[in-house]
Amino acid sequence: MSNSDSAIIRTQWKKTEVFGLLMMLTGLAVFVILAAQLGTPSVQRFDETVVRNLRNAKDLAEPIGPGWFKELARDFTALGGYGILSTITILVTTFLHLERRPARAHFVVATIVAGYSLSMILKAVIARPRPDIVPWLSHVHSSSFPSGHSMMSAVVYLSLGLMLSDLTSRRRVKTFVIVAPLTISALVSFSRVYMGVHYPTDVVAGWWLGVSWSLACWLAVRRWRAFREVRRALTIENEKAT
Repeated sequence: MSNSDSAIIRTQWKKTEVFGLLMMLTGLAVFVILAAQLGTPSVQRFDETVVRNLRNAKDLAEPIGPGWFKELARDFTALGGYGILSTITILVTTFLHLERRPARAHFVVATIVAGYSLSMILKAVIARPRPDIVPWLSHVHSSSFPSGHSMMSAVVYLSLGLMLSDLTSRRRVKTFVIVAPLTISALVSFSRVYMGVHYPTDVVAGWWLGVSWSLACWLAVRRWRAFREVRRALTIENEKAT
């Protein structure tokens, strides 16, 4: 097999990349649809119903569930806090630099910083008010759509999971390091509705957008690596030909 033939094979999309692309497009479609439906009576009615149903009908300041569940919800919402996510990002990038993997460290930082910027821009542009039908159980200061906790927990945890998936060839391990961060970010998203600081559509849109952003950055890096390998192979073949 010549270098050019080998290069063509490396440019072909793998099944995981095709699935990632489909997930990314699905997430973008969900976000656009929900953003377009904001403010409609049916969506607003659905959002308010879900938020109220998570509270005691006799005391809206009291969320439903036993005491241990309330503490669990607070713990999960903390996993999407900017302090926790920033700490994880700093620790991971420091580790990658110590391991002399600067490219991966730059990927993590660029993906997360750009994702945060996108989240803040969308919040400012859409400017959806926070729910005012129940007392909040968490301090908030920005607008409601999309949920920053939901989006950024998906961006941070999934980006790390995708990076780890590239370091193993075992399918079970790949599945685990992808499903685990998606599960954590989904629990963070639920906790934001439970705390009364977001509507369901806020967290669904934020979660899907975070997933889409992580996958888009991951696919861009994968395609760039494939392109670079092709260029290197073709350069070697041209040098041999001359």
